[in-house]
Amino acid sequence: MIVLHEQALRASQSKGIALVALSTVTWGSGGLFVRLLPLDLGTVLFWRGLFAAIFIGAYVLLRFGRRFPGLVMAMGRQGILITLCSTASTILFVAAVQHTSVANAFTILAALPFVAAAIAWLWMGERPSGLTMTASAIAFVGIIIMFRPTAGGPNLGDLLALCGTVAQALMTVAIRRNRSVEILPIAWLSVLLSVAIAIPLAQSLWALTPRDYAVAAGFGLIAVALGQVLYMTGSALIPAPLTALIGTMEAPLAALWAWIGIGEVPAASTFIGGGIVLASVLGRLLLERRSFYPLKHG
Repeated sequence: MIVLHEQALRASQSKGIALVALSTVTWGSGGLFVRLLPLDLGTVLFWRGLFAAIFIGAYVLLRFGRRFPGLVMAMGRQGILITLCSTASTILFVAAVQHTSVANAFTILAALPFVAAAIAWLWMGERPSGLTMTASAIAFVGIIIMFRPTAGGPNLGDLLALCGTVAQALMTVAIRRNRSVEILPIAWLSVLLSVAIAIPLAQSLWALTPRDYAVAAGFGLIAVALGQVLYMTGSALIPAPLTALIGTMEAPLAALWAWIGIGEVPAASTFIGGGIVLASVLGRLLLERRSFYPLKHG
């Protein structure tokens, strides 16, 4: 029975790792989509959120059917906290990319493991393993290399990205702490809330071209709907520090998306630091597969 239990834990952990890793690929495209929509913040948030709400809502209704309203009503205070953190994180990162480079915004997000580990330790007493801390320290070196101080110092976009990182870290720990909460309805409520917030801020709500609508739909489906669902579902299955560590891959992937999509060429330091970040995460995950420790040690 013990062997079967450990096998189930490892299967659950492997699933969580895969889902969070996939979410970094989809979320990393967010900076590219922001660049492809040269519109004001409110307009981008509205259409991105509206399309995401349609996609997530359709999936939620298909999966839960008539149980959906009851799940929303039963999410409680912790569900509200996760919803608010998710909404804040997505709004802040769109705003951040509009005021700084994609590489800068997502490099700051790569500090997520340290913020999440601190919150998880203080809130849940969940101390990260030595492997995770070592990998995080190596990733931190890569982050420092990627985010070289500029002559003008941190700008508004950098500060917005930092606030978004804190919000996502809190969301990550809250999801881990409340695994009984249904995540998909929360993801749907989060994007709806972002739409409501965007309406009074939008300056050109109906000025989109057909091409803009197509980009906004792709933004809502790929970067928001898929990213939210994959991340929220996967993060409930693995420890918060490990979730956040995997999330650091989003920084070099986001820079790669922007480079391929719009020719926003990353600096040489981004390539070097991004390579270190990716190596630290992949090395940690390879060691994870050889480890026989249960989830609580992750």
